[in-house]
Amino acid sequence: MMSCLFYIFNKRNYSVKSLVPFPGSASHFLPIHREALNIHYRNVNSANEIFDLLSENIQINNDLLVSNLTRQDLSSAVPESPILKKLNNEYERSLALYLNRIILNETPESKYREIFTDSLVIYLLGQLRFNIDSLLLTVQPNFKFKIFDKEVSARAEYSVSKGNAQILIDENKHMLRKRDYTENGKSQMSAEILACAFTNFENEVVRKSQTVYAMRVIGTRFTFYKAFMSKGYLESLYQGFPPNNKETRYVYDYADENYRSLIIDLLYRLRECLLKM
Repeated sequence: MMSCLFYIFNKRNYSVKSLVPFPGSASHFLPIHREALNIHYRNVNSANEIFDLLSENIQINNDLLVSNLTRQDLSSAVPESPILKKLNNEYERSLALYLNRIILNETPESKYREIFTDSLVIYLLGQLRFNIDSLLLTVQPNFKFKIFDKEVSARAEYSVSKGNAQILIDENKHMLRKRDYTENGKSQMSAEILACAFTNFENEVVRKSQTVYAMRVIGTRFTFYKAFMSKGYLESLYQGFPPNNKETRYVYDYADENYRSLIIDLLYRLRECLLKM
């Protein structure tokens, strides 16, 4: 298990000239830009540091466990296969097929990895009712933040909103490129989270501190985030580079039967967090 907190430490002495090479898009963020914003990750030991415990009144959809098939089982779960036929119902079979397509296309040469991951995410969001009642699912929402007069834009794959509260959902198109995942991927995600918080902050009549939840999907691997952006931090961006803040990260593989129930639990908790905001 891996979990992290995203912290923004003491203000540094950056001049306005430092903004000249600063990227105008979150997709071009590098570790040096994340560090300039004093954003850092720290490991935590429990999902309870990100989410409240799930209410006992919430009933888990056990079809999402796919009968606890292993990654090896799922890699063989092609149409008309014996493994697929032994599953309990059409919901389990559908999810097994989504996972199978991702597993079989986890190669740099595959042109369809993004499409298959998109399909899995949309299926899970629908099954978990992230698009029902007061929750609104948006495809490729736009956000932005400013440092002095430099504007940085960000576009996530999806957002789920309830009023002005948001959950960001993003994917990594280069899931087998370790450098992108460990370095540039974290920097891009931190910029997107900051942009979401800043956009919410600017849209409020009475501006206040922001909490943003996020999820990143790389193939079958799910990462969960929680970020707190203080009012003082967000206001300081108008003057330049900022002081103090924090965020959290968790990583699990849906194709691993040992973590599947935990991912489902965290997805339910994520939805409940948004409903309470």
